[in-house]
Amino acid sequence: MLNKLALSGIRHRMRDYTVLFSGLMIASAIFYMFLSLATNKTFLSSNSPAAATAFIFGFGIILLSIITIVYINYANTFLLSMRQKEYGMFMMLGAKSSKISKMIFVETFAIGAISTLIGSAIGIVATKYVSQWMINALDMQIKHFNSFYLPALMWTFIFFIVLFIFSAIRNSISLRRTKVLTLLHKDSQPSKIKRNGAVKFIQAIIGLIFLAIGYYSMFYMGKNAMFIYLGVPIALVTIVIGTYFTINAAITAVISMLKRNTKFSQKGLNNFTLSQLSFRIADYTKILSMVSIMFALALGAITVGLGFQKQISTVVNGQNYYDVAVHNADTAQKNRINHLSGDDQYNYSYKVDDKSKTVYYRASEFKKQPFYYESFNMKSMLATTKKSTNINNPDVSYSMQQNMLPKYRMNQLKAVSDAEYNKIQANSDTLTLVKTTSFKNNLSKIKTISKEEAKRYPDLKQAGGDKYSAYVMINGFFSGLEFMGFFLGIAFLAMLASCLMFKILSGASGDVKRYNMLHKIGTRQRTLRSTINKEIAVLFAVPAGLGIIHVLVGLQMFKGILFQPYSHIEVPFGIFIILYLGYYLLTRYLYKKIVLK
Repeated sequence: MLNKLALSGIRHRMRDYTVLFSGLMIASAIFYMFLSLATNKTFLSSNSPAAATAFIFGFGIILLSIITIVYINYANTFLLSMRQKEYGMFMMLGAKSSKISKMIFVETFAIGAISTLIGSAIGIVATKYVSQWMINALDMQIKHFNSFYLPALMWTFIFFIVLFIFSAIRNSISLRRTKVLTLLHKDSQPSKIKRNGAVKFIQAIIGLIFLAIGYYSMFYMGKNAMFIYLGVPIALVTIVIGTYFTINAAITAVISMLKRNTKFSQKGLNNFTLSQLSFRIADYTKILSMVSIMFALALGAITVGLGFQKQISTVVNGQNYYDVAVHNADTAQKNRINHLSGDDQYNYSYKVDDKSKTVYYRASEFKKQPFYYESFNMKSMLATTKKSTNINNPDVSYSMQQNMLPKYRMNQLKAVSDAEYNKIQANSDTLTLVKTTSFKNNLSKIKTISKEEAKRYPDLKQAGGDKYSAYVMINGFFSGLEFMGFFLGIAFLAMLASCLMFKILSGASGDVKRYNMLHKIGTRQRTLRSTINKEIAVLFAVPAGLGIIHVLVGLQMFKGILFQPYSHIEVPFGIFIILYLGYYLLTRYLYKKIVLK
């Protein structure tokens, strides 16, 4: 009977539980998505050149577990607050507290089990389609990755089921210790605001010290890769603690300062908004700190992922200036070359003397069409483009040999006059070099030309050497890291957005009376909407601002593997902020729908 009553309660209040179910399903889906990478050692070792990748993901699991526990705690509190008045009425009608506790246990566990099952299924489907989209869109080469990974699924089930068992037990104990009158009038009890300037000041100092330690650890990891095994745990612990204390102290100080500024606080409903934030700050500090860390992880992961993508282009372009090299181009190859966008063609005639192992070129052709080559700078780790008409230059000779057929790459190169060239008794061949406006935009066409060239000259397929072959090799090296960055960034973005949305919306029911009262005393709807916009904007802006600072400092960690970690950083930041803004607009829309009648 109790089980039936608990399950029927869920069914009849399904509309109220929509936010709860959606949040829990997203949490379990993201947890599975992360574990599908983090627990797959074969995938990590096959797609990452960094030996510490598995170690970093191990700490990532710990951090995500802590975040999920905090998230489930808020969900658990929300669940209990929705039914506490009904539980109080049952107890007033004579139901024993032990029976009510069992009913709470069944209800909490049922909600957790259902949301975990559905969320895990969503995680498997999302993992499949998100990974396929990224692999196809970014031309990645990923090995040993499966959207359905049984160990990850089992650990997700175990983690969430255990978590909900403890939550159910906690709810049962909490209810048995709470008085019936307290349950019936919980919503009417005032919120106590604790103000202690000295404590807040000490928290601010402690927060800044911990952040400084965490930032220095990340900065030092960029200089000394071996420090990563100690630096990662230090950075995670200190930045989490520092973020919590800094947000708690800073927001309180800013609110107090704005309240003292009568010109600002007495304008419109600013004082009401500040009061709303003031009595909620103690409850919101944990979630804002958590969202700030997830914001940094998500934005950092996407930024690093884009950094690896740009690094592929940088390294590939540093290998060879020319995008295409074709020998004795036939009609089909010429037609393919002509379809490349904005191509510049360079044709060089050559003859091969097999006895002297020498390849002869016309010096006059190099004067008409200077040869371009890449000079690699070890200090900046970047290549600069140079041009020359002297093929006897060692750099020019080496670059030209990269574009030759494999059997001629070890031969000596020599530029001679037209008269000398004509005297050489050998067949004259032609090397066509093409430079396009963008190697990436012409990738599919260049791939076709490279494969056709390998068919015409089979030794090219084995030896490689053209720009596309270099791209395949380098892309295979960096694709794993790029994939991890984008995949984790998307996962953490969904997690942080759902956490913040869930927390804000879960408290919306308690604000209905306040906004209804303001409406009854004559406050305009436009003013109420503006107040809500400001309040939610603050709750979104605080973790975003601190998260951006975390990312800007955290990129120092990747100086050893990224040439220029801050290059074009505005691109991922802009994309991420637009997506984050979308969640803000959705949250305030749903919040208004609840509190404004």
